[in-house]
Amino acid sequence: MKRFTSLLLAVCAGLFLTDCGSEKKSDTTTEAPAEESIIEKVEREFEYPIPTSFEVTQLIQDADAGFVLGVTNDVNNADKYITEYSKALNLGIYGTDLSYATTYNRQQETMQFLQASRSLVDDLNITGAFSTEMADRIEANIENKDSLITIVTESFYNTYSYLNENGQDKLSLLVITGSVIEGLYITTQLLVSSSYDENIVKAFAEQKETVKKLELLLDQFSDDPNINRVLPKIRYISLFYDSVGEAGMTEGQMDDVSASIEETRNEIVAG
Repeated sequence: MKRFTSLLLAVCAGLFLTDCGSEKKSDTTTEAPAEESIIEKVEREFEYPIPTSFEVTQLIQDADAGFVLGVTNDVNNADKYITEYSKALNLGIYGTDLSYATTYNRQQETMQFLQASRSLVDDLNITGAFSTEMADRIEANIENKDSLITIVTESFYNTYSYLNENGQDKLSLLVITGSVIEGLYITTQLLVSSSYDENIVKAFAEQKETVKKLELLLDQFSDDPNINRVLPKIRYISLFYDSVGEAGMTEGQMDDVSASIEETRNEIVAG
């Protein structure tokens, strides 16, 4: 269990965006951008069992897909989630939406998704992650994409460290699951709307490893009722990836898996 907790902490540390090893700062001045890219920094410093949602949304951007606000979760939904289960999953959903907005340097949406995430963090009684100091730092760096990613990641690292140090591994895993599902959802929505653009097809295919590793993590808690509510959904997506032959995915297959992912994601968002 100690080994799993360490593994899960590593996953959680990188869930939303990127570099969890950044040095904490107490001032609100603009922070100097790194000489290397954020993704290079992640690859150099961390070996994540599951790629971060920032890496997933970067795949989408690299595929030349534009930002589509309509595919994200409405920030007004944050207040309607009642159970710990729905709050944790939707914290993961908003985490990927936050990453998506930050990747595309959408400043207004970044602040909105950050506020929605903060609301759920407060509801889950995860203290210390979203301070006034952090809000000031975000405001000071709102036009600096790399610094913004680092600041937000640091805050979520504190959140997930807290969860794991307090024996809430299953809660962390639900957040991870929500994040992965939202990454898949955004990708497949863009995939269908682009008439199966080959670059977006590739971005979806590259998420296979993420799904397979998430399935392994969830399997370790398959006797937990909340985990078992989402595990079959992840297993289905995992089996889909396994069923794809060397010729690649057909349009019919992509339609089927996209519909399944959309149904799963919409159930989560509905609360």
